[in-house]
Amino acid sequence: MKFTLAIPTLQAPQAPSFYISTQAPKVRIPFLSLLLQPRSLHKWLLIWLFCLYLAFCWGCYFYWEQPRLNKDSWVRFGADSPTYWDAVKYRSDHANTDNLVSFSGNLLGPVLIGTIFRTGIGVAFFNIFLFFLAVDIASSIPGVDRYRLVFLLAICSETAPALVTLNKEILVLFSTLLFAKYIYSERRSWSMLGIVLLVSLFARWEQVALVLLFLYLRRKGSIYERNPKFAIGFVIGVLTVLYALIARLPGTGLAAFTQYTAKGNTILKLVKIQANFGFPLVLVPKIIMNLFGELLRPLTFVREYSLLGWGDIHSIFIIPLFSISLCTLLVVAYRRGKLDPHRPIAFLIIIYAITTAITPFVQPRYNYFAYVLLALEVARKDPDEENGGGTRSVESASGIAVSTGLRF
Repeated sequence: MKFTLAIPTLQAPQAPSFYISTQAPKVRIPFLSLLLQPRSLHKWLLIWLFCLYLAFCWGCYFYWEQPRLNKDSWVRFGADSPTYWDAVKYRSDHANTDNLVSFSGNLLGPVLIGTIFRTGIGVAFFNIFLFFLAVDIASSIPGVDRYRLVFLLAICSETAPALVTLNKEILVLFSTLLFAKYIYSERRSWSMLGIVLLVSLFARWEQVALVLLFLYLRRKGSIYERNPKFAIGFVIGVLTVLYALIARLPGTGLAAFTQYTAKGNTILKLVKIQANFGFPLVLVPKIIMNLFGELLRPLTFVREYSLLGWGDIHSIFIIPLFSISLCTLLVVAYRRGKLDPHRPIAFLIIIYAITTAITPFVQPRYNYFAYVLLALEVARKDPDEENGGGTRSVESASGIAVSTGLRF
């Protein structure tokens, strides 16, 4: 009888192997793609045009802004740049005793930037860096054409002083595009929202209130989200009652705003109607006045020129050119179906136009927030447009993480 005994096999342990990759790690260098990435001819032309635009901005800085900082000239290129530099000097001389945020104004962002960088050139470099960072964040939104967005921002007359002077507009641009990124993200993070609110506070405290109002009205499943026209009517009704009640309270601070209308005619009548629960009646005229500004009264430019000469570049040239570019972009956005209130960005623009109209004065440059949003929407293709579809989607919920590098 045979018996078979199975002997288990033994395997000698193998010596550990080491692998060293001969491939160099990929390191992303900001702005390196400006020179090395293959592009079509028209994109290269746009890049060089923007380089010429930056050279033009620096020329405006050295021709107007730097002499004003040196007290050699009083030409006003940036809107409130002299006011902000005076506030920086006052705080440095008086141990930071003044209040930067109040009901009638907010100097927090510009004064902080001016205090940190101290010189006009340092502020200009920071503004340009913030511009590229904002464009890079916006370009991470699916469908956004980086080159078209930069082009639309560059043709806006308010962008040039925003890049090379101490101002709020650069903070408005950055916070606006960052908020648009938050809106179009699939997974909205609390940290990004906190950054949006913080940067908005540096720009204008009213912008923080607008962001919170928008988030409240766009809550998922709410009646305001399902019916944006009802939400718009709700906002108009609340502002109508609140303004009329506040106007009747003593010491509310509205006098700080009404001082801008002291020499007005039409605006004074509209404000009086508004103070008597008539805001819905004056809403459309005030929005038109905010859009067109002094273009509705061309003789105003003649009087300002006869009084100041070429001393106020911002009022004589930049503001009217801004109104023209804003109205043109509004028409383009409307023709492309970008102003449907069901779309989140369009709804935000409409709410902003209404809340801006409640102020008892006319200030067209405050619509720079709306211009940046319009530029983003015109530069962005909806998913069905990218696929060649015939209809536009109501809104896009797709999004990707914010890019950490800077590319053009």
